[in-house]
Amino acid sequence: MNIKKVMSLMAVSSMLVACGGGTGGSSATELKDGDTIKIGFVGPLTGETSTYGIPVKNTIELAIEDYNNSDDAKYKVELLAEDSQGKETDAVNAYKKLVGEKVVGIVGPVITAEGLALGEASKADGTPIVSPSTSGDSITLNNDGSTRSNYFRTCSNDSMGGQTIATAIGDGRINVKKVAILTNSGSDYSQGCTDSFVAQANKDGTQIVLQEKYPKDTKDFGSYITKVKQSGADAVYIPDYYEMIATMVGQFKNAGYNGTFLGTDGWDGVLSVKDVDKSIFNGAYYTNTFDDRVEDVQNYVAKYKEKYNSDTNMFGTMAYDATWVLLKAVEAAGTTDYAKICEQLEKTNYDGITGHFEFDDQHNPTKELVVKTIKNGEYSYLD
Repeated sequence: MNIKKVMSLMAVSSMLVACGGGTGGSSATELKDGDTIKIGFVGPLTGETSTYGIPVKNTIELAIEDYNNSDDAKYKVELLAEDSQGKETDAVNAYKKLVGEKVVGIVGPVITAEGLALGEASKADGTPIVSPSTSGDSITLNNDGSTRSNYFRTCSNDSMGGQTIATAIGDGRINVKKVAILTNSGSDYSQGCTDSFVAQANKDGTQIVLQEKYPKDTKDFGSYITKVKQSGADAVYIPDYYEMIATMVGQFKNAGYNGTFLGTDGWDGVLSVKDVDKSIFNGAYYTNTFDDRVEDVQNYVAKYKEKYNSDTNMFGTMAYDATWVLLKAVEAAGTTDYAKICEQLEKTNYDGITGHFEFDDQHNPTKELVVKTIKNGEYSYLD
């Protein structure tokens, strides 16, 4: 081993000691039935993206409660939750705090920007991360394109979302001819979904008549709406999150645009936006990672409503399975050793409330997406 490599390993060891060391490596312990383990959560509980983080944190609580109350639970699980405020720096600081608290893994983070930050922050110690909602294609990948050994997700990646909705146009299930695309320039999620949509649309021969980007803090979309109308587009694809979508679609309708609206999983929850006119979304199509007609999902939704007196969303629902996937991996590993837990995550073969989970070689779930639509102000399905 050369001297540079020795020095590099010493530096890494020093960093691990400085941030608390986690439960991997020499500080790992073998687990016995009845032991208490800690799971961490990182996500926005305050700030403008808290509407996504709060349902995730609440759902992790529900999942842990169900696990602890189950007859075959091997361990007693505690949740340690940290607020990122939706900011990358705060997310990294929260992550380091949780590692210092010796969590066995983290369920989260919630939004793509946090995911990119935690992916980098966790490289040194390899803390197991199972995210319910960070969908950026590159999040589970290192800079050289290899897969991060410790980062997994139960949501689909952006490429799958954009590709799925574009395919539904290409095969005729969604009857539109000319598509305009509006992309949030400040969102990795929005750009990723756009890129995969365009790639599939070009492959299928779908006509894209306009592509425009808008800043994430845009309030007035009048100029973009005018361009869409002038383009002759009979559909507009907007991959963004539901609160922004409610604003945009409302302005489109007020401007007299009657085309079809298209989106991806960030749309889920749009009918729950406060004071929104649900009828403006009639005829829209978007992708989602699960079918909420399934009894297990409906039971979860009802339990969430009863406990928290509020509605959950897609982010929350996926967090239920993310929590159980992590817990089952810890059980299979029988230790707090990060590397061994990640090895078991690689072998995941789990039936959750939102479907069957196995991971591909980039740690994305091998699940097909569904295409939802909105009819009479209510969610429905294309198929």
